[in-house]
Amino acid sequence: MSIPGASVIVEGHAIVSVDGMIAAADGSMPPALRNEADWRIFQAALDAAALVVLGRLGHERHPNPGRKRLVLTRSVATLERDPADLLTQFWNPDGMEIGDVLKQLEIASGTIAITGGTGTFDVFLPLLDRFVLSEVRDLTLPDGIPCFSKGHPRLVLPGAGLEARDMELIDRGVVQTQWVRP
Repeated sequence: MSIPGASVIVEGHAIVSVDGMIAAADGSMPPALRNEADWRIFQAALDAAALVVLGRLGHERHPNPGRKRLVLTRSVATLERDPADLLTQFWNPDGMEIGDVLKQLEIASGTIAITGGTGTFDVFLPLLDRFVLSEVRDLTLPDGIPCFSKGHPRLVLPGAGLEARDMELIDRGVVQTQWVRP
C-alpha cells in the first residue's frame, strides 16, 4: 500500500525480546535489550531518513539529535509544530491523513523511518514497505510492551504482506531480519 501523493519508502525498525516485546512492563528499555551492533545500524538508518516517526513517549524519553520528527499524539487536533523543537511536528492520525502531513512537511520522496512504540507501529503497519527486526534470542520480557498489539512481529508482518529476507546474526544472540513487501 502506498501513501497518496508521495513516493516514499515506509520502513519500520525495532529490537525485540524473543517474545516480541520492545520494552519492559514499566515502559523502560532493559539493558539486555540494547545492542551496539543493532544501535549502529539503527542510527545509520535514522540519519538517512527523510522523516523519523515515533510515539509521544519515545519522543519525551529520547532527545532529538537534529532529525526531522513526526510525533504521534492525541493531544493535538491535526498537525502542530513542537514549540521546543523546530524539527518536530506533533500529529494526530485521527485528524489528518499521512499523505496530507507529508505534503505539508514538503516530503515527497525518501525513507520514512518508523521507530515505535506499539501504537505507532500499528498505525503504519498497512503502509510498511520494509521492517528491520532485530531479536535478542536469550531475552524474554513477561508482561512487557509488545511491538505490535496483534502479536509477535514474526506473525504480524507476514499478515501485513511482508516477507522475511536476509536473516543475519549481527551480534552474539542478536538476529536481524529484513522484512520486505514483494
